[in-house]
Amino acid sequence: MSTLFFDLSQNLNLSAPVCEKIGATMGKLTMHYFPDGESNVQLLSPCKDQTVVVLADLSHPNSKVLPLLFVLRMIKEQSPKKIVLIAPYLPYMRQDAVFHEGESILARHFAEILSENLDALITVDPHLHRFFSLDQFYPIRTYLAHTTSPIAQWIKTHVSEPVIVGPDSESRQWVEAIAGEIHVPFLVANKVRHGDKDVEITVKGLEEFKDKTVVIVDDIVSTGHTILEITKHLEDSGVNNIVCVATHAIFNENAYGKLAHSHISQIVSCNTIPHVSNAVDVSDSIAESFKLVK
Repeated sequence: MSTLFFDLSQNLNLSAPVCEKIGATMGKLTMHYFPDGESNVQLLSPCKDQTVVVLADLSHPNSKVLPLLFVLRMIKEQSPKKIVLIAPYLPYMRQDAVFHEGESILARHFAEILSENLDALITVDPHLHRFFSLDQFYPIRTYLAHTTSPIAQWIKTHVSEPVIVGPDSESRQWVEAIAGEIHVPFLVANKVRHGDKDVEITVKGLEEFKDKTVVIVDDIVSTGHTILEITKHLEDSGVNNIVCVATHAIFNENAYGKLAHSHISQIVSCNTIPHVSNAVDVSDSIAESFKLVK
C-alpha cells in the first residue's frame, strides 16, 4: 500500500524532504478557523487502506493539539492501514512528575490522549529525564530520531577548533556523543536551579580551552536563561568565541533576541521547530526512524 503524508507543521524545510525521503505522496487538507476560535478540517485525500503519516509542529502546543486530534480522528474514520504521527518536538515531557500537591503527571495524560488515534509516534530527542523511555507511558509504538550526527557534522563543517559544552549533567549523554563522533573535547557544566529564571552555572576545566571555540549544545532552549548564564560564566572565564546549538528552538520571552545580543557569535538550531535559526537538518534521521515503523 502507498504512504500518504499530511503536513500540519507549516515547516516546508522539514516536511518536504521527509515526505520525499519516506517515499510518500503529499496529501491535501484544508483547515479553517472561525471567528469564535473553532476550527474546521476537510480531508481532500482519501486515506482508506493507506499508511497515513501526519507531521505536526507541537511547540506552544495548546492551540495546535486540538486541531491535530480532529485530523487524526477523521483519518481513523476512513479506515487507514495505520496512522503514524511525526512530532519532532514532543511537548509536556518536562511535566513528568508531581511537584506540588494537587498536580498530576501531565506527560502521562498527554501521552494517553495523543495515542488514542495513533498506531505509532516518531519524535526527535525527547526530553527524557525522570522517564527513561517513551514506552513507559506511551501505549503505542514509539521511535526516536536522534540529532547527534546532524549536529556533529554541522559543528565539524562550520566551527574551527571546537570544544563542546553541555549546560548540565543531563546533557552529558548528548555532548559526549557529539564530541566523540568528530573527535573533539567536551565539558559538562554544573547547574543549580533556584527557580524558573534563576540558575547558577559553573564549568570546570575551561583554562586549557580559552582559545578554542566553545559550542554550547542543549536539547531545549526556552527562556534562554541557562544559556545566558553559561555564556556569562564563559565570558568571565576568558572565552572569546561562543556558539550555541539547540535541538528544539522554542525561544520564549524574546529569548532569541536576548541571546543574539549576548556574547554568543552564532545561534543555530535543528529544524524540528520552524525558526530563523534553523541550520541543522534532521530529515534524514526522521526518515531512518520511519523505516523501523511496523
